[in-house]
Amino acid sequence: MLPKATKSFPDPPATSQDVPESNLPDARPYADWTEQGTIVVISQPAGQSCAVVGGIMAARMKQLGAQGVVVDGRVRDIVALNDTQLPIWSKGTSIIGAGAETRFHARNVAVRIGATTVKPGDIVMIDPFENGVVAVPQDKVEQLLELLPKLVQADEQVIKDVEAATMGITDFFTDVWDTFAHPSPDAEVQGGSSTKSPASGTDEESGEEAEVNKQDEKKGGESQEQGHKPSGKGSDDEEPEEEEEEEEEPDPKETLEKECAESKECHPAKHHYDECVERVTGQIENDGKASEDCVEEFFHLAHCATQCAAPKLFAQLK
Repeated sequence: MLPKATKSFPDPPATSQDVPESNLPDARPYADWTEQGTIVVISQPAGQSCAVVGGIMAARMKQLGAQGVVVDGRVRDIVALNDTQLPIWSKGTSIIGAGAETRFHARNVAVRIGATTVKPGDIVMIDPFENGVVAVPQDKVEQLLELLPKLVQADEQVIKDVEAATMGITDFFTDVWDTFAHPSPDAEVQGGSSTKSPASGTDEESGEEAEVNKQDEKKGGESQEQGHKPSGKGSDDEEPEEEEEEEEEPDPKETLEKECAESKECHPAKHHYDECVERVTGQIENDGKASEDCVEEFFHLAHCATQCAAPKLFAQLK
């Protein structure tokens, strides 16, 4: 949508230079361009008083197969909007129609809502229970699908631990941080030697050799054949020198990420995470349970620390 001048609003704000060119072949209303099975995302010029979605437009979008509407602006006809049973999110409401100060400008173009840019084809999810909307860029879908099970597992685990009072919030997120950033070597399958037979070069008897020796002892020297004994090292053999164990150097990735988590760059994320931990800890101490968790704040901090540490780590590896 773009602003336009009318008698009621004669001085519209100037159009931003980053607005794309119009791609409309005719003057049809925007609702007529609705595509089956899509979420309609509408950007309205900031500061306007009018609504850009009302009962008629919403009914038309539903009739053409829209699954929901997200409006970066105002809507009106709330009763009629509810009657459509479409999930519709907006920043506010108005009793003024769209034609008073706005006009349809382009379709299937990138729109910016706050700090988020939504492009045609992005995955838009509307959660009616949490009253929220999430836009996932197409090139991030695979990463999201890989990360989601870990987020869900972490969320469920913190709830279990909090309810069981087995650890504090801070301790839990420290463990999660270590798990995501630095997998424990104990989780890997370790190799080993079989204990069913003696290792080569030892003085231990195998099962067959022990049986032969027992039979020789029963014969009481009838045969000069000696029992079969495994070959071993003589007493004069020199013991191999033990190699000195070198002290492992600290993982530079872990060190850099911890430094980044405390840096100015990650201060906002760290501040929100610390505030959340303090808030949740207080809820548990006062009420015996928490009404929220800090999973989202934690992963924001972890993401910032990882992004900050990556170029520094690669510089060390060159």
